[in-house]
Amino acid sequence: MVNCLSIKKFALELYASAYKSVKVYFRYPAWIVSDLLATPLWMLMIIYPILLFLPGEQWKSRETYEFFYWGMVSWSIISTALWSIGNAIRSEQQIGTLEQLFLTNADRVVLFIGRLVSSSISLIIDLVYMSIITYLLFNVSIRIVNPPFFLLSIFFCLMTSLGFGSIYGALVLQVKSPGAISNILQFLFIALCGVFYPVTKLPEVARVLSYFIPFTYAIDLLRYSAMGTETVIPLEVELLISFISSTLLIGLGYYVIKRVERIAKVKGKLGFY
Repeated sequence: MVNCLSIKKFALELYASAYKSVKVYFRYPAWIVSDLLATPLWMLMIIYPILLFLPGEQWKSRETYEFFYWGMVSWSIISTALWSIGNAIRSEQQIGTLEQLFLTNADRVVLFIGRLVSSSISLIIDLVYMSIITYLLFNVSIRIVNPPFFLLSIFFCLMTSLGFGSIYGALVLQVKSPGAISNILQFLFIALCGVFYPVTKLPEVARVLSYFIPFTYAIDLLRYSAMGTETVIPLEVELLISFISSTLLIGLGYYVIKRVERIAKVKGKLGFY
């Protein structure tokens, strides 16, 4: 009976957090419109310099544009971890609602899950919109080779984002102005996690570093399920690593948030920004 009540309470907290995040997301349509306008510009700015360094025959290769498309999707997932989920606590602090939220007995990780819901909506919009842009610009229809496995890989990507974003969110609460750190981490992850190319193409030293970053495996699974490419390590091992790493990140994120909250309450600086 107690377990049923706890599950119901947690479900209500999830619903409230998701409802609030989705309502805020759609309250500012200018944000959505600006993203839609900026997306094709980013795509053009990145893809054309890449094409200039490729042999002419690869300009007509479907795989070239699919790699680029799923690279943009992977970039969006990494950005979600750093900018959306990672800044969830900081945003609440800036608008003055963090203290009220922390006075409740709601599970702290729910705050990040709410951001994950609105970010998932944004990701779905990006998937559809970028596939249309890719078709209009390059006459390439985006395919998904294994839809069920694709959904599983997206799940691992989002769970990895949630776990890493929770840990990063605790750091953001201390740093206050994390813009520079977020930018550095974002481009490091893009370079090391095989966002636009397989990590096997990296120099050996960089490749070793990439194997220690959980996003590497989630992104590789995403590309495998969508394009049918080879995984960097055996598929079963990659699935196991993705499951373990995302679970550990979420658990560590929960612990770090609780610890940072206790320290902030002792110092009395939770509402300062």
